[in-house]
Amino acid sequence: MKKTILNSLVLSAFTLTASVSLADIKDGTVLSAANIDSLYEDTFEGHKIKDLLTEKMEWRIRESGLQMPLVHSQKVEMDAKWIARSQSNVGQASLNEKTRQVEGWQGGMPFPNVDEKDPKAAEKIIWNWYYGNPRGDVMNVPNVSYVMIDGDSGIERSQNWKFIRYTMKGRMNGEQTEGDGGELSRTLFFATAPRDIKGLGTYTVRHDNDQVEDIWAYIRAVRRTRRLSGGAWMDPIGGTDQLQDDIEIFNANPSWYEGYKLIGKRHILAGAHGKHSAWVVGAENQDDEYPVLDLKNPPYWNLSKDNYEPREVYVIEAITPEEHPYSKKIVYIDTQYPRVHMGEAYDKKGEFWKMFQFHSYPGTGDDGYRDIRTTAGVTIDFKRNHATVFFPDTATWSTNTTGLNMDDVNLAALRKGAR
Repeated sequence: MKKTILNSLVLSAFTLTASVSLADIKDGTVLSAANIDSLYEDTFEGHKIKDLLTEKMEWRIRESGLQMPLVHSQKVEMDAKWIARSQSNVGQASLNEKTRQVEGWQGGMPFPNVDEKDPKAAEKIIWNWYYGNPRGDVMNVPNVSYVMIDGDSGIERSQNWKFIRYTMKGRMNGEQTEGDGGELSRTLFFATAPRDIKGLGTYTVRHDNDQVEDIWAYIRAVRRTRRLSGGAWMDPIGGTDQLQDDIEIFNANPSWYEGYKLIGKRHILAGAHGKHSAWVVGAENQDDEYPVLDLKNPPYWNLSKDNYEPREVYVIEAITPEEHPYSKKIVYIDTQYPRVHMGEAYDKKGEFWKMFQFHSYPGTGDDGYRDIRTTAGVTIDFKRNHATVFFPDTATWSTNTTGLNMDDVNLAALRKGAR
């Protein structure tokens, strides 16, 4: 009897201990270097903290000052038109193994039901991002701030830019295709401040094939535009730590990369519902202007005051072409909708070089269309101990902007905007 009672007490104590240790961490807990060891085996939404952190994110918490306020995950409601168009691709869209191009795409994600056992699964997931990025027919961001940060001294300078991307094919409203069908999108991207860079910018035509983009740059010194080389998609964006290919982490036609490998599927902590006020235009001081940055502590670029929630992602290794500055990228793409939350870049020796982290939130267009918008993004060059943080002014961002048409996004518009 005594033995039975003793065993029962031991079992009860073990059960109580297990239930306490497995209890979820409270919403609002801030993960940091000070508490990561004590929370490492604890869970949040049923996932152990150690399993929610990639190797590089854990290293940043322990060694580079990153803090992560934890919030419960929220469902992302996609637009009904986008869902319907994606489903229409089932049985219609296919990946041509010879050309490595998608055929039969109707808009939305070309491959909404990817089989992870498919040898081409990773490539199809990348194509889902490339074609299916739920940004709407028109992505109009008239005020964007690029903030350059030195890891030792803090903010060096900031720049303001204007960004417009007009979708020409796979449109959700009106005609599915505008123009002759050969263009996928048109993009204007030019600086508006400060004065010494005002007017610098590009106009880009992205084709719906494996042809490299047509890119024109405005040169202030001669007040002329000139066409750039075919490799411009791999070039740096002037004065920043980003390549053209790093816009929203992955910005290339998937066929330009040598290949892809699906490393697996897992949960990570990501900013899928980031704070809308990541950049407060006109604030009196930098702390108020950039409220999600930790400007009190080096390296100053950490998005330590934003929201982080568990998201299930595909982890994909993308192998670059020989002429690319990177040897590979690792990207973390949400499994529920095509959004790249995080990425890593490695140099030609295979050594870790850069990290990309983009936060977002669901938005609503002028016509009620549900889209996904970036709130903050950071590209960190750990070799230079330098970073570029990207903040769109969410108050002026519009999707499917009323009155904006294809003729408003062209080379003439670059010249006009630049001057």
